[in-house]
Amino acid sequence: MRFGISIYGVSRKIRTGEMSPVRAFERICEMGAEVVELVPFGFNLVETPELKAEMRAASARCGVPIGNYSLNANFLMLTPEKYREEMARVKKHIEMTSDMEIPTIRVDSAAFSRPMSENTIEKFEEELPLIVSTYEELCDYAKPLGLTVLLENHGFHANGSERVRQIMTSVKRDNFAHQLDVGNYTCVDDIPEIAIKKMIGFAKTIHMKDFYIRPAHRDPGGAVEFNCENSWFRSVNGSFLRGSILAQGDIDIWDVMRTVKNSSFDGDIYLEYEGMEECEYGTHVSFSNMKRIYNEVV
Repeated sequence: MRFGISIYGVSRKIRTGEMSPVRAFERICEMGAEVVELVPFGFNLVETPELKAEMRAASARCGVPIGNYSLNANFLMLTPEKYREEMARVKKHIEMTSDMEIPTIRVDSAAFSRPMSENTIEKFEEELPLIVSTYEELCDYAKPLGLTVLLENHGFHANGSERVRQIMTSVKRDNFAHQLDVGNYTCVDDIPEIAIKKMIGFAKTIHMKDFYIRPAHRDPGGAVEFNCENSWFRSVNGSFLRGSILAQGDIDIWDVMRTVKNSSFDGDIYLEYEGMEECEYGTHVSFSNMKRIYNEVV
């Protein structure tokens, strides 16, 4: 098992131009990451092959491998033409991931900003056959390239332990696995400490993340819909959520780590910082807490 950092945690500095993607990679390696997850926010490795070469060189120079590539995608509520376009786009990213010798690629099925009214269980059951066939096609494309496709519990639709478990057991491919995101369960008002106990057996990788959580009747002010990085936002049922430094929020990270440590999980655990603090500071403190708490619990 390796302790890693997702480059997403410092991506705001990539998007503002304060850091190049390569410098961001180097910076999280300096924090002690044993493995790095790439998330293409502020850069595109498919459209800039020279950057792909630079990132591989940075990985070799730092002695830190790239363990996962995490891609936002949406295959639902599309016309047939738009679906085919999205499938073609994602397959290009699968090819690029294979070229970089990254072993896993996380691909979403539903848009993060999908209207809340469309996130019902009835809509999920209606769309489940399409979700399953989509992942099976992606897995079939990825397998000859040596890749495993990951489903993360992400957003407000293909999320929650029961829905994700149904997808995981319905997709009949051996190169399909779960990227378990600890914090994201709160987006659908699932209790992370319990959801993880149900889902750890499916996990190939873990995103370790923490949130402040406030009930719907305690509006903290400044909430913005679908903005999970720089403000409070709301869950499916109206709770207020805000990313925090790991172990400073309201999720019991000690209990989460105890579940992970006492399971058979042996994959990579990535710190994914999503708080409002200065992002290098937030990522560094969170990563230190992640390793310390794992070593503390029994």
